Amino acid sequence: MTGSVVLVTLPPTRGGVPTKTGILARFLRRRGYDVDIAHYATMSEFGDLSVPSWNLIRGKRPGVLQGTCFGDFPSTAVGCAFPELEFTYYRSSTNWRRALEGYDRYIAVGGTVLVSNPLVALDIPHMTWCASTMIDDRIDRRGAMPAPRRIFDAAVIGPVQRSMEKRILSRKTRFMTVSDYARRTLTAAGGDADRFMTVPVPVDRAVFSPPRTVSPGKIGFAGRADDPRKNIDLLLQAFRIVADRDPAVALLLTGDASPGIRRRVGTLGIENRVHWTGWLAPSALSEFYRSLDVFVFPSRKEGLGIAGIEAMASGVPVVSTRCGGPEDFVLDGETGRLVNEDPAEMADAITSIYTRRQVRDEMSRNAVALITERYSMETFEENISTNWKLTWGDTP
Repeated sequence: MTGSVVLVTLPPTRGGVPTKTGILARFLRRRGYDVDIAHYATMSEFGDLSVPSWNLIRGKRPGVLQGTCFGDFPSTAVGCAFPELEFTYYRSSTNWRRALEGYDRYIAVGGTVLVSNPLVALDIPHMTWCASTMIDDRIDRRGAMPAPRRIFDAAVIGPVQRSMEKRILSRKTRFMTVSDYARRTLTAAGGDADRFMTVPVPVDRAVFSPPRTVSPGKIGFAGRADDPRKNIDLLLQAFRIVADRDPAVALLLTGDASPGIRRRVGTLGIENRVHWTGWLAPSALSEFYRSLDVFVFPSRKEGLGIAGIEAMASGVPVVSTRCGGPEDFVLDGETGRLVNEDPAEMADAITSIYTRRQVRDEMSRNAVALITERYSMETFEENISTNWKLTWGDTP
């Protein structure tokens, strides 16, 4: 084998960061590396490993769990004390130090740069692949918190995380951001522009490709609908307007609806027009995209928006808010439409695409061409190799 690499990351379950981590892990394995995954253990998913304050006083201590993820990649889940503070997931500890011993190369993969803090604390040379600033990642989730938690988050947790972010950004580390928007905001937050490079998440064109025919009138969204950053209520309001105009249109969403979202759908009177698919494996997800006429991002903030590039690779035009990352690939009037956070404006954009088949087909062709040019696996591998050489002096 060529050597060993550990990817330091979030719990490898679902979402954009696990998708990125899996892609990078498989690429490095193809290049001959032994690849391990080390991730922090959230209290919700690894309750026996991360120990909150009320259990610490009972003598319980943080743990570590060996396992596998992304098929057969060895993984280590690292627990912490006081997980209710959140920034403790990233703090250096004996568990982290032991989990990171003995590797040849280190890469942090996260939504923010905070996931690289254990490597920074141990002064380990590494690369970081990230998507947003701490505040972009957090502001909408903070707004959805109960008032006491929101106040505590703004007064205590946020400042500590911002201090961590500033310290990490000041280090002479190579940073790879998933979009130009992420690169601009992270350099504005204190990063050195010379150490940043945009490295988008690639799309596997063997999995995501256009269908031969499209059934008109299916609008879609893929992601965690209950995440406040996704702003799903904007899409529901826009769809209500579209549905009032066209009795045949349908809204398809991946995942499962929370009770709150189900109530909102009922309040809007669109329960018979909204369909949930459950969580989909990649092969089923590609079929989901192929079934759509238009894909929609109602988000307030997106570092990139992986679902959007997967949809475009599948020949689906995208309607998106001006929320950051999607502005790299949603070219207004060419591959989709960019709109403000206004239900009527979003509804008009959706309708203007799927009711004009020639326009929709032209956008579809443009979308596939753009993804082929900018988001290919070949471009991704070149970008990783460039940053690898700048970090370690050789190529993977």
